[in-house]
Amino acid sequence: MKEWRENSVMKNRWPAAYKIIDELERAGFEAFVVGGAVRDFVRNAPVNDVDITTNATPIEVKAIFPHTIDVGIEHGTVLVVSDESIEVTTYRSESTYSDFRRPDEVTFVRTLKEDLQRRDFTINAMALTKEDELVDYFGGRQAIEKGIIQAVGNPQLRFSEDALRMLRAIRFSAQLNFSLEPNTLDAIRALHAHIAHVSIERVKVEMEKIWLSDFPFKGMELFVDSGLSSNFPGDWEGRLKSWADFCSFNVKANGWAYFTLLQSDVKVNELLNYYKCSNEEKRHVKNVLEAVHSLAKGTWTTDELFQFSEDVLSVAYFFGNSVLSKEITEPFELLLKRKRSIPIASKKDMVVNGNDLMEWANDKRGPWIKEVLDRLTSMIVNGHIKNDRQEIKGWFSHEYLH
Repeated sequence: MKEWRENSVMKNRWPAAYKIIDELERAGFEAFVVGGAVRDFVRNAPVNDVDITTNATPIEVKAIFPHTIDVGIEHGTVLVVSDESIEVTTYRSESTYSDFRRPDEVTFVRTLKEDLQRRDFTINAMALTKEDELVDYFGGRQAIEKGIIQAVGNPQLRFSEDALRMLRAIRFSAQLNFSLEPNTLDAIRALHAHIAHVSIERVKVEMEKIWLSDFPFKGMELFVDSGLSSNFPGDWEGRLKSWADFCSFNVKANGWAYFTLLQSDVKVNELLNYYKCSNEEKRHVKNVLEAVHSLAKGTWTTDELFQFSEDVLSVAYFFGNSVLSKEITEPFELLLKRKRSIPIASKKDMVVNGNDLMEWANDKRGPWIKEVLDRLTSMIVNGHIKNDRQEIKGWFSHEYLH
């Protein structure tokens, strides 16, 4: 293993995990790092979360460590709180999956191989000892070397157990730029309708991970080719090639903005409600769409440059060049320069507010205040009046008090 490992030994690399495994072994149990941490370690990629599996039962784990939290004890998982918190899960096997998502029953087992064979893909079914020895019963390392996503054992059985695994396979393909092993892809094509058993919240998370990945177009192609897209509202196939130009700018909501831009004759809010987008996400999508549609008319007015944030403008400019039939000729740098030359960045920067207007007019609050402030904002933004209290008061007196 030393010929391909570039990281330091586990004791230095993941000291908290090493310590937990060492204490479990001292108590007479087996323990290994498993899952995504092992996959990314083999790939020499950064590792975020480290998980441990052991033949010790949750009760035995809790007896060894003074500070634990029962985060999923019914499924064998205990959070061991040490220098950092790490989930420790007992070897387990799973029974039937009546709802195509969760096992009807979890049974604790005593061998690592039994535990690993229930996992989704070979790249996620490896284990690592505290001495960095790889345990690979199902060819995970070879799959990584070949760049393929392959189900552990019978793919139809794996996807019948948990239908979300079909979408996870595509997500991993997009994240890692791996291909789907033919039998695994065929199984998804055969069982794609089972994705309907998965909550839309879980589907949304996987879609967003595809869009945030380095190869979103690869994910979208597989999403359509596998048949999974046919189970969800919206036109996924009609403008599939447009996803080749997509970039998320590392913002999840930009995927939903691009998706809605590619739709025709659709009520955007209803679509976003179906996919359980938050109010904040819907506001972001609305702003991006409005900015793109404004850009389609030619270029942004000064009022529009003021209305949208720089983040929204940059995304809308990029999306507009991808989706609109006309080319946007004005360089974005010039548009940004125009925006930054606007005297105020937001309405909060105005030196007067509604209370000032009521005092000057000796009038009570009402819709007229918003009308005046909106007009005043546009005048300041376009340079027709300075953001100066005395100048604004003079203008207001002339326009509204005579």
